[in-house]
Amino acid sequence: MSKRLSYFVALLLLIIAATAVALYAALRSSYATTLVNQAFTLASLKVQVENVRYTPPLQFKLEGVTIEEDSPIYLPSSELWLSAELPKDHRWQLEALVIEGANLSFDQAQTLSTLKFDTKQLALKHTDFTWGELSARNIDVQIENPQWENAHLLPYGNIQFAAEQLYYQGNALNNVLIDLNYQTKDSTLYGASFEWNGAQISGQAEQYPQGWSLINVTVNGLNVSDKQTDLRWLDNVVQQGWIADINSLDLLQSNIHWHDIELLNLDLSIEKINPNQSIWQQDNGYLSFNADTLRYQNEQFVEPSATIKFSSQTIEVSELDSDWQQGRVQLQGQITPNSVQLKSLSLSGVKWLDVTPSQLAQLSQWTQKIEQLSIEHLDISNAQMIQLTDKPFWQVSGLNVEGKQLRLKQDNQLGLWQGSLQLTANSASYAQYLTTQAIIEMRQQNDVWQLNRLFLPLENGYIEASGEWNTQPISAPWQLNLTIDGLPINQELSPYYFEGMLDAHAQLNGLAGDYTMLAHSLSGQVSAALRESHLTLTDSNKKPQFSRDFHVDNLSITADRGRITLSAPQEGQGVELAGKIDLTKPELATVMLQIDDKCQRLQADLAGKSHQLTDVCPQLNSQQSSLESSKAL
Repeated sequence: MSKRLSYFVALLLLIIAATAVALYAALRSSYATTLVNQAFTLASLKVQVENVRYTPPLQFKLEGVTIEEDSPIYLPSSELWLSAELPKDHRWQLEALVIEGANLSFDQAQTLSTLKFDTKQLALKHTDFTWGELSARNIDVQIENPQWENAHLLPYGNIQFAAEQLYYQGNALNNVLIDLNYQTKDSTLYGASFEWNGAQISGQAEQYPQGWSLINVTVNGLNVSDKQTDLRWLDNVVQQGWIADINSLDLLQSNIHWHDIELLNLDLSIEKINPNQSIWQQDNGYLSFNADTLRYQNEQFVEPSATIKFSSQTIEVSELDSDWQQGRVQLQGQITPNSVQLKSLSLSGVKWLDVTPSQLAQLSQWTQKIEQLSIEHLDISNAQMIQLTDKPFWQVSGLNVEGKQLRLKQDNQLGLWQGSLQLTANSASYAQYLTTQAIIEMRQQNDVWQLNRLFLPLENGYIEASGEWNTQPISAPWQLNLTIDGLPINQELSPYYFEGMLDAHAQLNGLAGDYTMLAHSLSGQVSAALRESHLTLTDSNKKPQFSRDFHVDNLSITADRGRITLSAPQEGQGVELAGKIDLTKPELATVMLQIDDKCQRLQADLAGKSHQLTDVCPQLNSQQSSLESSKAL
């Protein structure tokens, strides 16, 4: 019995050996292709191969592989190395699979991922791929221990990827290299590099639960404009939150045009920035840059540089330096959503020769957005500003400003709320007014504003003033001393046109807590004179009805707790000026001016803008005849 069993075992081993030899011989012969196709059929796989080459012990090269699925797949060439392990869970075990020269769509690639096999190495060589707006040319991919889950196109594993070009939404990424450990979580990008818009881009990244963190990213030589390049894909990346943090990024020798900002030859470094949060939500972020040119809303800054740190609700400008309008601007300080606190602001040699009302309006809108504005040290030297766009034209040149411990806006109100300020100018003009070598000195301390000195030399005179305003009490008492000598007046108050020279000396005081306080408190004395004056009255067609030279000496204006009296004694010049104004009832004010000129008499209420023009010659002739008759008697 045992002898028969030995014969049976020997026969079985002989049959197996013969079968193996026959199978080996068949695979090495021209029957290999038929044999492999038959094996695929027996395994219920819809796969056909045009040619098979077998290399012992377990290597197969398949040419012309067709996989019959909903979207048929054709693989020009592929190689596989069978594993010595038996199939597991009805899945073939491979040591390696290499696909070469394929042209795959998204659906086809997804179909490959669902085939019943496991492999320790998967590689694609010289393969093209398309997926909607994304296409890739000449891909080389090697994946170690690929693991597909939920029919994902890209398997988990250690991935080395190279492509001649990736193309997405009109943007081409050339010479792409990626080294990635792709996992269900905590993936690591050991390195990536590619070319985009002429730039060399490289870097690393780490995956966290909240998204990817970019590390040591370098972009060199980028040239990009949102007007010429479709950058929607960048917006999509940011909006979808894929990038949670920029740990470190350097942008070198780049040119960028983004909306209203243009930067030429830019070097930029940023650290610890979250692109999904506003600048006010950053925590311990850092930014520094320098460029040849920065253009923003038609303003050009030459060789700007800055170092900026970000924390919650605060931007700290450690340094900002730029040439602007032929001069130089430097500043340091902190900015919050509703305040600007500068340690220093310096403008040297700035020549802003084309100031426009729109620019001033933009500056005003910006200041309206902040509630507090302070500058510890302000230094403006030899500045010039000219506004010739709209009347009244104005200019200032040789402007020097020195300020210390300034608080210029408080509780959303502009003013000098703290500190000292000195201004000088070689020349300044506004409309027809011109001053040279002007000086203004003021200070605010302990809620007391003091105008220490104001001296404005005029072409034929000067303006000088000093004063004080105590803003601490609710009543806000103030006083002002003012001297005017030779101030030219050129004013049209339809239907009157007045020109002349004003001399005045005023000592005034009152309360400025509100208008009611002012109306009940304004007191003081003004002595004035109008000389070299001329008044013209015109009709509705701007034709002169009355015109005369005149002067007023010894004009006295007295204010007593808001009640103002004007009087000028008649001195035989045919001119009378008098009036009364009650600031509590300004609508009842009267300022009467009477001027005689030959046979005409003008009686005008300057406050009520009413007048009467009469012919007085018959009356004068009658008075003259009566006088002569009296003398004859």
